[in-house]
Amino acid sequence: MKLNLLTALLLIAAMTHAQPNTDTKGKWKIDRNKLLTGGLVFTAGASKGFNETLSFHWKEFHRKFPNANAAWFNPSVSWKNKYKNNDPSAGAKFPLSTSVLVMFTDQYHLNNFINKLAWGSALIIKIGEGKKSFKHYLFDFLYYTLCHQAGFAATYYPFNKYRGK
Repeated sequence: MKLNLLTALLLIAAMTHAQPNTDTKGKWKIDRNKLLTGGLVFTAGASKGFNETLSFHWKEFHRKFPNANAAWFNPSVSWKNKYKNNDPSAGAKFPLSTSVLVMFTDQYHLNNFINKLAWGSALIIKIGEGKKSFKHYLFDFLYYTLCHQAGFAATYYPFNKYRGK
């Protein structure tokens, strides 16, 4: 009986809206939430572009930043940082360095962490806005695509020898 009552209450709670539908017919506009989430998506794009730069344009990156520590920035070398003495057979350098805390071992993994954190944060904020009309979702898609691509371009194209000259 208690289980049925609990199930019924959970179903009722799931079917009710915690926030009212505030802007289903209004015009799409850039507000504080879109600026915040757009900035987060820009950051996600920048971290993705930075990883692409480090992975595929290391020489160009190193040419512009000759003092950059390859042991931290160059993914072909830095992936070993998570292991004792940079030796995969020696095991983890510190507890959880090969899993949850891998972002503290090199720039590539830190960028992945920043990317996921930024996307997750933007998504949580967007979910809190409530239901919108289809037109709003379409404009949001275009806006966030632009934000992501702008972030990517800011950290990738300056180091791409074919475009960044």
